[in-house]
Amino acid sequence: MIPTFEFALPTTIVFGVGVTKDIVNALEQEQAKTVMVVADKNLCDLGMIDPIVDMLKENNYTYYIWNDIRPNPLSSQVTACGEMCREKNVDVIIAVGGGSSMDCGKGAALVATNGGDITEYLELKFDDKKPIENPLLPLIAVPTTSGTGSEVTECMVIVDPMDRKDIVYDALVAPKYAYVDPAMTFGCPKSVTANTGLDVLGHALEAYVSTLENQMADQLGLEAIKLVFKWLPKAVEGDEEARIYMSLASMYAGVAQSKNGCVLPHAISNPLSTHHGVPHGLGVGVSQVPTIKLLKDVVPEKYLDVMEYLGDKEATLENAGDRLIGKITQLLADVGVPEKLHIDGITDKMLEEYAEENLLDVTDCDPCPKQPVTYEDMIGIYYQIIDL
Repeated sequence: MIPTFEFALPTTIVFGVGVTKDIVNALEQEQAKTVMVVADKNLCDLGMIDPIVDMLKENNYTYYIWNDIRPNPLSSQVTACGEMCREKNVDVIIAVGGGSSMDCGKGAALVATNGGDITEYLELKFDDKKPIENPLLPLIAVPTTSGTGSEVTECMVIVDPMDRKDIVYDALVAPKYAYVDPAMTFGCPKSVTANTGLDVLGHALEAYVSTLENQMADQLGLEAIKLVFKWLPKAVEGDEEARIYMSLASMYAGVAQSKNGCVLPHAISNPLSTHHGVPHGLGVGVSQVPTIKLLKDVVPEKYLDVMEYLGDKEATLENAGDRLIGKITQLLADVGVPEKLHIDGITDKMLEEYAEENLLDVTDCDPCPKQPVTYEDMIGIYYQIIDL
């Protein structure tokens, strides 16, 4: 029996090759006069935001560009961007890029209308976190990778002053508009395409096994998983049709994880990304196999659902988890990603600290079907994915 569920998507999605040119429609709907474009310096230097800037010029908008964003944006950068938006009376933010640009845009939209420092709103403040009282500035999200799904999610990820990844999770955080133009991903390098594509798989698969069940999110997650296995290897090789379908998969998976949450791989990846520069999607991707090993006997029916959706007629309740592990292992090989990471300078002591830190990540631990999540679970995954 399908359980009762509720589904609301606060984001208006415009999908298709070339839709970036239509962003002016959203600006007109918002009666905007002043716009902040948020994009990292590399994208600016590559000319990726030029079509948007040209559109703003042609339509006589006052605009500013914020490009002080590093991968995994710092809380100080986000707060400063929000303060500038308030000072310049910005009406709409256009965030262009991967998850870092979109998360910075989300945070700036929050600070601009609610004041204070973005750290006051982070989940690890627990009972002391400040509530979001005012609607955020309208945000238009324009992804340039097929990975984070941040263009449709109700959360943002920020690095706090203690160098920890933390989040704000609230429906108000979702972009008001997502212009998902797969053409923006056509020039994405192979390695970035592979790593962000594995993030899509993680969002979809983790959302599906999560205990936060939502029937519509589950279906989007299953379809995203199917699309990743079919199209990611071709997308890595630069096939434009494949990149179109990966843009769709990323969006589907973003909605799924926004409703159902993620589980352990995202927690595992966070300190590797923050402290060692491991691409987030790469850490998520290689953590899938040990996570399935941990959960396959806890929710075997979930993995059987996945394999049946993928058309595997030999999958059973007993072998579905192992068969999915086989598919993921082959996918990693197909996109040129090793099963284990070599990270210079990482030590056992660091991993022990990360495992302890991860247990604070209730957004990834609480929806895990194995409860309680233990230190042994966390450290065990690290030892399976890192070549010490």
